[in-house]
Formats: sequence, structure tokens, C-alpha cells
Amino acid sequence: MNTKLILAGALLMAGAASAQKVNTQKAGNGIYELVYNEADNSVYVASTGSRTKPGSFLYQLDGSTLAVKDSIALTDTPPFGLGLNKKTQTVYSTNTRSNSVSAIDVKSKKVLATIKPDSDKSHTREAAINEKTNKIYISDVGRPSKIWVIDGKTQKVEKIIENTGVTTTGMVIDEAADKLYATNMGTNVIVVIDLKSAAVVDSFATGGESSVNLALDKANNRLFVVNQKSNDVSVVDLKTRSVVKTLPAGKGALGIAIDEKRNRVYTANRGDGTVTVIDTKTLTVLDNIKTGGTYPNTVAVNKKDGSIYVTNKAQGKREEPTYVDPNGDVVTHIKF
Repeated sequence: MNTKLILAGALLMAGAASAQKVNTQKAGNGIYELVYNEADNSVYVASTGSRTKPGSFLYQLDGSTLAVKDSIALTDTPPFGLGLNKKTQTVYSTNTRSNSVSAIDVKSKKVLATIKPDSDKSHTREAAINEKTNKIYISDVGRPSKIWVIDGKTQKVEKIIENTGVTTTGMVIDEAADKLYATNMGTNVIVVIDLKSAAVVDSFATGGESSVNLALDKANNRLFVVNQKSNDVSVVDLKTRSVVKTLPAGKGALGIAIDEKRNRVYTANRGDGTVTVIDTKTLTVLDNIKTGGTYPNTVAVNKKDGSIYVTNKAQGKREEPTYVDPNGDVVTHIKF
């Protein structure tokens, strides 16, 4: 059922639009990440299932109404993280429990391949797509971590970038510079990987605690790094490799996305059920918006209209296995 909530909040600071509407929609059980696809105006959501309601799917929601349009069964490979190659219209899911990655064609709704390296020991987390080269980069969390490089033509692991740091999680690609930036949550360090040589060439501190994900501000040659434990966002100048400002975010800040056209960065704050809105020009926090869901996890931007989508994980209770969180496992659509 599609529940419409009207935000009763103050306007954002000067120069910003106010959040007009928050819509929420149930999207399976055990949901994690999402991506927005401009080509078909759809939101694709990873659903792993739950103990009481097994069954894992990639759900397709209508980008305007959040109505469920379709689902793709991923029975043996529950999906957690998602990445979308918009050129090839292929979604890549990181399947942490099965140590694999699925390549899914969103047009035919078919799984093209289930991809694994030679090793059975892996912890796939995030997916970053280089559309220029049709390469897919997968963070494999460990001590040390590694990053898989998947060839989008063959859907096979082409190489492994070893020793990327302690607990490598988030990644972002600068296609113009042939660089990949990755957060190391265990040491609060960003590593710089040269994509031509597939090697770590530099590293620098984030200035925060539990640096988990990041977004690239190409116009200003900066990174916005979300720090889950210190509940803030570090702004890093890539020329000097230094933190130029630290901005407060919500409790348990986790997901991050940038809208370069509108000069906005958004963080999904798991601990307090909000999305923080940051102005990338003035480097100020504009607002903290309630999502209507329990644990905001990831955020994606609709670049056409500037709205955003957020996944909200559910609360579980070990002492009450049949408990169903009424505000969990929902996708939120926030319009401005």
C-alpha cells in the first residue's frame, strides 16, 4: 500500500527548496540498497528476504508512484549492494552471503551471470561502475581488503586489486582521471587506485570515524565522505588531499549521493531516521528530513527532477522473531 505523508517542517535555509512530499512504499523483506534508472524511470531495490519471510528479489518500482512494477527472483544469491551500468542497462548486485555478484539485464529481466573469483572466502559489499570502459569494481571487505575488477563484456573477474586497506567499503570512480577512490572504514583512510595499472598509488586521511561511503564532486574536484561513527561528512580537496571542512550529519550516517546539477549532497542517517541535505557551494547543512522509515540506508538521486529515493531497513527483535516493523523495509521518495 502506498502511504503519502506530508512533511510538516520548516523551509530549508535561504536559496534552497523545501521538501514538499514524502511517499513510502513497501518493497519486499530485508531490503538494502537501491539504484535509480533514468531509462525506464524505475527504482531497483535489493531484497534479501527474512527469517519469517524467505525469498530474495530485485524489485522494480515505478519512479513516480513507487508502485511495484516487477520483480526478479534471486533465490540462491540474496542481493545486498547494487550498481547500475546505464549504458548497458545491467544491474550488478553484491551477494554477500553467497560470495558472489549477479549481473542482471533489466530489459529482459534475466540474470546474465553469477560471478565468483577463484577464492571461496570473500565479503562482497559495494559496486562501482566505469561506463567508459565497461568495468565493474566490487569491494571485498577484509583485513586486508581487495577489489574485484569485472569485465562487463564477458561478465567474468578480470583481475583482483590486492591489499586495498582495512575494511574497504565505499567506492567512487573518476572516469576522466582514470582513478578510483575507496574508503577504508577500519583506518579512516581513502586509497587512490590508478585504473590503468590497477594499483593503489596514494592514500590520505578522512578526518572522520568509520568512513564508510563517498561521493565525487567533479566540478570542484572534491570528495564528500560520510563517517558513520562520528556522524558527519568530510569535504576533501583532491588537489591538496586535505579535509577543508567537516559538516554534521545525522546519527549513524551511512549512504551518500550527490546531485551536481542542483549543488546538493544527501546522506541517509540510519540512527535517527533522516536524510541530511548539504549545499555543495556554501558547504552548509540545509536540512534534516524525516524519511518515514526506520533505518535509512542508501540514497539515490533522480537527476531529471531532483527528487531522491531512500531505502529504509527494518528493525528486528531477537526476543520476538515474528515481530514486523511497520516502518521498515520501505522505500521513500522525497520531492522538493
